[in-house]
Amino acid sequence: MRLQGMGASPGIVIGKAWLLNRERVDVQTRTIPAESVASEILRFDQALASSVEQLETVKKQFSDRIGESHSYILDSHILMLKDDMLTEGTRRVIRDERIMAEGALKKVLDKFIAIFNAIEDDYLKERQADVVHVAERILRNLAGHEQVTLADLKEDVIVVAHDLTPADTIQMDRQHVKGFATDLGGKTSHTVIMARSLEIPAVVGMRHITARVRTGDPLILDGDSGIVIVHPDSQTFNRYLEKQRRFIYFERELHKLALLPAETKDGCKLRLSANIETPDDVCGVLEHGADGVGLFRTEFLYLKRRELPSEAEQLEAYKSVIEMVHPEPVTIRTLDLGGDKLIGHIPYSGESNPSMGLRAIRLCLHHPKMFRTQLRALARAGVYGNLKIMFPMISGLRELRLAKEMFYRVCDELRKEGVPFQENIPLGSMIEVPSAAIVVDMIAAESDFLSIGTNDLIQYALAIDRVNEDVAYLYEPLHPAIMRMIRNVMTGAEAADIPAAMCGEVAGEPLYAAALLGLGLRDFSMNPVSVPRVKRVLREVTVEESKRLARQILQLSTAREIEEYTKAYMRARFPEALMWEGAENGNAGTEA
Repeated sequence: MRLQGMGASPGIVIGKAWLLNRERVDVQTRTIPAESVASEILRFDQALASSVEQLETVKKQFSDRIGESHSYILDSHILMLKDDMLTEGTRRVIRDERIMAEGALKKVLDKFIAIFNAIEDDYLKERQADVVHVAERILRNLAGHEQVTLADLKEDVIVVAHDLTPADTIQMDRQHVKGFATDLGGKTSHTVIMARSLEIPAVVGMRHITARVRTGDPLILDGDSGIVIVHPDSQTFNRYLEKQRRFIYFERELHKLALLPAETKDGCKLRLSANIETPDDVCGVLEHGADGVGLFRTEFLYLKRRELPSEAEQLEAYKSVIEMVHPEPVTIRTLDLGGDKLIGHIPYSGESNPSMGLRAIRLCLHHPKMFRTQLRALARAGVYGNLKIMFPMISGLRELRLAKEMFYRVCDELRKEGVPFQENIPLGSMIEVPSAAIVVDMIAAESDFLSIGTNDLIQYALAIDRVNEDVAYLYEPLHPAIMRMIRNVMTGAEAADIPAAMCGEVAGEPLYAAALLGLGLRDFSMNPVSVPRVKRVLREVTVEESKRLARQILQLSTAREIEEYTKAYMRARFPEALMWEGAENGNAGTEA
């Protein structure tokens, strides 16, 4: 049986399944008498305290293995357990509606889930899983269920589970847990991020693998292609055994590239930067040989809290990243959220189509006090290293000019106050909407640099919702319109004599690297783990052959034609590489 999911952490493992059978709590909303309210709140508080204690214990026991770079994930779960929206919210429901703690917690959790479901950004949307993991831990403690741990496994296994928490991943003994596959999960979940860091191959989003696999079943797990094979025949087993051997060799060779310069075979200097979500991600930037940070998303400072982050708090976060990466540059994107994602922070009247509404730079300009606080922190952080600032979702010159004007006013304020700040910080525009790509010559003339955000650009240009399963198949990075927009942006930046980068998911896909180089891209920014793979391609090609590839694909009529041509070209050019297989993933949850 061949099951298809999402390849989340690379690697090929062959072994026996171990099914994590974590009993789900049956949540009931039974009413309780008034005299039982106090004791029910006490029961909830005790389960809450036990949950905090358990996570603190895990963090302490495994801190040497996970290091500081990922301990923040457990810290964030612990903070959630102390968050008033969760704790006071549950107590309030117990008091006001007089129902059991389990039912009250479930009601509060449902409100959280509704908020996260409205978020379109894939990374932010998957933070919903963190809230669910925390709530389920409390529910298990309320029910008196044992908290199953993966720390005590005594044999080599591939863990199969409905879902795994970051605490589960931290407790995995790498000596015995060779890989894992889950029904739920996405590529940017905290569990997957940690799996990559611990180099544990993983496939997620398989929907029903727990219903198809039993403990002891022989499995093959391919974390690149997202395939899990149950009860493989001898021919399949031998084929994957050879593939595993090649993968291990290939990964060993990739690690050697970390310290080599990013340049083409004919000596064209390139920049391969990293995208990060929090200051703790910098360890991965340095480990994988990235040339600084090309996109530092600042949304983590604003989510899961009741008050807006202070200037001092933001300054500390930006300063820590800038200092760690110095002398390489750090490009920080100003707040890129929609009003629907900031409930509790600022007034929000509701929108029928948030992705087209008050979000990103529009939201910041609409709430100048919030924006000014962030700009002050950024200007002050610039003195600690090499900082660049970029504004998201610029659709035309008016927004860019308003954002720049506000930044210059902030600098004047700091100057008058005698507060140290960095003069002449480069200010850039993100090209994420078609209008910006069309008038890029005008935007480039008033920007210090450009950065193409392909995730939103593809969505808006092709008029598709990339998180809507019914139209997700239309999300085509190699659509002729996207290729032409990228070329147009590169031409506009060159004419204005300013650099242009790309920081969307497309920039980190090795399959596209040569074509993007041919379209004029010289500055790529991606997930840190993708840097060696993209560098592997770009160090083996010349600018001229990449230009020939780009000219050829620009003559093709459909995304499918471009994709097939590009795959054939790259396979012929790199016949020994394994990195094209991940680009062929089918839809998650299917089987053959």
